[in-house]
Amino acid sequence: MTSTRRRPLLLALAGGTAAVAGIGTAARTGLIGGDDGGADPLRLSAGDMGVESLTLPLDDQVLVEGGPAASGPAARRSTGKLATTTYSMIGFTWTRGDVEPVLELSVRRGSTWEPWTRAPAPHESPDPGADGVGSTVGSDLVWVGPTDGVRVRVVGERPADLALVLLHPTPLPGDEAALDDTDDSEVQALGRTTTTAAAAAKAVPRPNIRNRKAWGANENLRDKPPSYISTVHQVHVHHTVNSNSYAAADVPALIRGMYAYHTQSLGWSDIGYNFLVDRFGRIWMGRAGGAAKNVRGAHTLGFNHNSLGISVIGNFDQAKPTDAVIAAIARVAAWKLDKYGRDPLGQATVVSEGSDKFRSGRTVKLPVIDGHRDTNSTSCPGSNLYAVLPAIRRKTKNRIDNFRDRETAVAITAPFTASGRVVFGKKIVVRPGTWTPAEATPTYTWLRDGKPIGGARGSDYNVRRGDVGSRISVRVDVAAAGAATASQTVSWPSPGRADVDLTVRASGRKGRALVTVVATSAALASGHPAGEVVVNVAGRKVTMRLREGRAEQLVRDLPPGTHQVRAVFQATPRAAKAAATDTVRVKPLD
Repeated sequence: MTSTRRRPLLLALAGGTAAVAGIGTAARTGLIGGDDGGADPLRLSAGDMGVESLTLPLDDQVLVEGGPAASGPAARRSTGKLATTTYSMIGFTWTRGDVEPVLELSVRRGSTWEPWTRAPAPHESPDPGADGVGSTVGSDLVWVGPTDGVRVRVVGERPADLALVLLHPTPLPGDEAALDDTDDSEVQALGRTTTTAAAAAKAVPRPNIRNRKAWGANENLRDKPPSYISTVHQVHVHHTVNSNSYAAADVPALIRGMYAYHTQSLGWSDIGYNFLVDRFGRIWMGRAGGAAKNVRGAHTLGFNHNSLGISVIGNFDQAKPTDAVIAAIARVAAWKLDKYGRDPLGQATVVSEGSDKFRSGRTVKLPVIDGHRDTNSTSCPGSNLYAVLPAIRRKTKNRIDNFRDRETAVAITAPFTASGRVVFGKKIVVRPGTWTPAEATPTYTWLRDGKPIGGARGSDYNVRRGDVGSRISVRVDVAAAGAATASQTVSWPSPGRADVDLTVRASGRKGRALVTVVATSAALASGHPAGEVVVNVAGRKVTMRLREGRAEQLVRDLPPGTHQVRAVFQATPRAAKAAATDTVRVKPLD
């Protein structure tokens, strides 16, 4: 694939070239949009896939000397307090060489500057000689959340062409569709049956993996075709050091931000990870080339040539991985390792291609499923995720053994189906399908945004207040003794909504009617929905916007007589459609 976009992210500053020239003076005084707001902020530009970006060269015009020493190893250079338009990710790039920079950053929250933290050193990279290795190297990408100020300092020697990269991935219209199919069965799709028929061949089946289209990959950013490895000896587990509080709909944008940094800032051929797992337990395809194939990644320096990398979106020095995350990693690992007969509880003898922990050519023994820190000098995948690697290994082993030991499989021959509206206080039902063998029995696990709902285990479910605004689905597992379980996800296409009580009153006038609508909802904290009501009187339609649950409007040009007044509240993501009627007598015009 040929790309015309293989270049660093554009430097986009307020005022264009003139603004670039003015950076030096402002930086020396520390007043580029400093706390006094004395200058325009540095502006990120709109880019591919909704990822806004800015690259700022950290040259002598921007960095000034300061700190405990003016020269020598402890020399410190820093920027002023730089105001920016909104960004949420930070990285640094420089030209490959002998200098390994020590970079520190601080971001602004409101009017407060956070303490200085060290930018993570680069440990995720293509191996020397691999496709995608160029002269540019960079730090790991850091998620700081939406903010609008940054300051940077360099301790010690500054590498050539050092630059600050700010990114802000924003939502795209298709991101909402990625909320579907949030369970952990083998292959999922709305309205389709999922059956682990592969168990008949004693092979671990492919788990549900959302493809690159689901997260909005722009394939033109890849400048080389994928390369492949002949086998998989190891699975390396990582974390992305992102926020832990993101919503399900935020995940595609987060992945696009990583993809943009890896390809546009670092010059790699693609995103580094083979697979990503979000905190809801959903698996996403990373690097292109086919999820079922052994694509060479750029995730574990020195060890990409016979392994795959799974990165969990989040910071697991801060958060603990959920059961859904642990299960998702195990599903991918079991699928990949089973093909080559690898023991998830065992060790692999591998040869390093060169990392900061093992020199090139050194033979080492490492766990078949390990953490990034086992191969490189890094804290990745975070202490909490690293602590559950034994549980991930056991879960992977159990999954492989379960499929190897089974001679038969349950099959769902007609799908289970969804019935009812997901509205607070209403009952929704899973209509039974059919399956073989007949003695198999179904069990139900209801899910809210992909996470199990406590106590919800039957074939029907009463929609709760906490379901408003969330996606509800149910995993149906049909099991029989000695056979592989068949699983299906039944999903409702709309999120949970609050029921709305709507009333309409109309008062007749000469050729007119005064219409008043009132909408209330006990399921909403405000007690009333926001949105629009369409009113129809004698064929005349008007749209009224609710304010604090009420709207009033005079409908004109009505014929004389008695007419029905019909009001319809238009459904929103949090409130259900509702209707009400009244009658009105319109007097003739004099």
